[in-house]
Amino acid sequence: MRKHWFEHVRKTRKKMARVKKEPVSHREAMKEASQSWSTEKAKLVKRIAREIRKKLREQKPPSK
Repeated sequence: MRKHWFEHVRKTRKKMARVKKEPVSHREAMKEASQSWSTEKAKLVKRIAREIRKKLREQKPPSK
């Protein structure tokens, strides 16, 4: 999850820099990203679970 968190901060930082038209510090971006992290984390958890289920389906031979 740590990797995903910092990816989210990076994306947030880019968005903030576009809006403000000036560089944004990592610390400021972390404050902003923490507000939207809960929804982003929920999406990530669902996506990871979906990928795991897909792998299990592919490994399981089709029943006749």
